[in-house]
Amino acid sequence: MRLRTRKPPLTELHGSLSRDAWRRFRRHTLAVVALGVLGVLLLAVIVGPFVLDAEPERIDFGSKNLPPTLAHPMGTDELGRDQLARVLSGGRLTLAVATAAVLVAALLGVVVGAIAGYWGGLIDNALMRIVDVFYSLPSLFVVILLVTLVGASFGTIVAAIAAFTWMNTARLVRASYLSLKEREFVDAARSLGVGDVRIVVRHILPNALTPVIVSATLGIATAILTESALSFLGLGFQPPHATWGGMLNESRDAVTNLGHWWRGFFPGLMILVTVLCVNYVGDGARDALDPRKEER
Repeated sequence: MRLRTRKPPLTELHGSLSRDAWRRFRRHTLAVVALGVLGVLLLAVIVGPFVLDAEPERIDFGSKNLPPTLAHPMGTDELGRDQLARVLSGGRLTLAVATAAVLVAALLGVVVGAIAGYWGGLIDNALMRIVDVFYSLPSLFVVILLVTLVGASFGTIVAAIAAFTWMNTARLVRASYLSLKEREFVDAARSLGVGDVRIVVRHILPNALTPVIVSATLGIATAILTESALSFLGLGFQPPHATWGGMLNESRDAVTNLGHWWRGFFPGLMILVTVLCVNYVGDGARDALDPRKEER
């Protein structure tokens, strides 16, 4: 009598894969530390403005141009506004723009890459030529042009950044679909009469999400730098909204002419730390989600 081996349930299999990915991620010390720092930073920008007594736009001429003190850990500006409150408020806006832009770019990239990779042929060639066109454009210049012509609103900035950050995701998803559509489980689905759209969405897409997650994680850093560059040039969110790039722009004269180093140091430090942490987390996620990574 033949003994039947019990196949693990799908949820159990996914749980095992998640545990393996987390185990590999924990081996990346810098990624773990960066994830912790990002967690603290996100908690600070979300909860901090509600906890702090100071409001980011409250003017107090009696406390203007103060260096860091216990009452104002990041100092104050020429209007007496608390720098810490403005940094946290600006961080919320900057990170919201970056996250939204990356989500839009990932969605567009997945759609284009899936269509190109699965159907191939003329569709693939046409879509990849569109990708090449977007790669050839000077992205920051075009983003500045779009924001200048349309106006600096949340939706405009998100759309402008997403329009030039979806191409990597599209190419990665296309490559995954080109490989996965030749696998046995896709042939089995076709033999059962499953439609192309269902195969693309339900069968292939879950197996092609690894490069999307990694690309989206690393894309957040690019989006943060782009939004900060727009605000630094005075083309992003306008006062009274505070952003890290906008605070750097406001601090130029104070730092160079008056020596008020804290005005530019802390917003710049937040950009530096956030981008570095996002990149380290992205590197750790890339190693953790790669099934070829084995413990050595």
